Amino acid sequence: MKKFLLSIIATLSILVMIPVTYAKSDVTVYMFTKNGCPACESAREYFEGLLEEDKDAFKLVNIEVWCGNDYSVDQNNPSWILGSEDAYTLLMAVVDHYKLDESQLGTPIIAIGDYATIGFPNDPNELKDAINKAKKSKKEIDNVKKLAEDNKIDLTSVIKSFDVESCDKLPENKTADERASKYSTAIIIASIVILVSGFAGLVVIGNKK
Repeated sequence: MKKFLLSIIATLSILVMIPVTYAKSDVTVYMFTKNGCPACESAREYFEGLLEEDKDAFKLVNIEVWCGNDYSVDQNNPSWILGSEDAYTLLMAVVDHYKLDESQLGTPIIAIGDYATIGFPNDPNELKDAINKAKKSKKEIDNVKKLAEDNKIDLTSVIKSFDVESCDKLPENKTADERASKYSTAIIIASIVILVSGFAGLVVIGNKK
C-alpha cells in the first residue's frame, strides 16, 4: 500500500512539473522593423491580439533598423535612413543564421526560437505555431540574444518601444509638411531682410540728397 501511494505521489509530481517546465521556457518574439511599414503594423497588431488572449504567452520586442519618414519625394515610397548600425549588424546576423534570402530583404523580419521569416506571412497561424513550439521546448531558445552576444551588441540598446518617436536622432525635414513650413518661414525671413535693407538704402539715398 505504501509503495502504491508513493507511486501516485511521484506521478502527480511529474504531471505538476510539466507545465511549470514549459512556463519557464521564456519565448521572445523579435521584430526587425522600419517605422511606418504597413506589414510591420499588421504583424504588431497580430501579436498584440495574441497577447490580449494571454499576456504571458511571449515577450514582443521591436528592433527598429530603419527610420525617417520623408514623404516629400514620393508619397508611396518615402526615404528611409539607417537608424542604428548595431541593429543592422544584428539583423544581418539573423538573416545569415536562419539562412533567409538576402535578396528578398524587407520588413518586418520576425524571429521566434528556431523560426524566422521575412515579411508578415500570408498565413499568420505559422507565427502562432512557432510560438507554441518554442513554448513547448524544454530549453530556452533565444538565438537573437546569442547572436547579439556573439557580435558584442548590447541588445537593450537596439530595442525600441513601439510607442516612442522613431530614431534617437531624426533626419531633417521629417515630413513634407514640415519641410514646407520651414521653407515658408525662410521665405518670410528673407523677405523681411530685403524690405528692411531696401528701406535703409532709400533712407541713405535720401539723406545724401
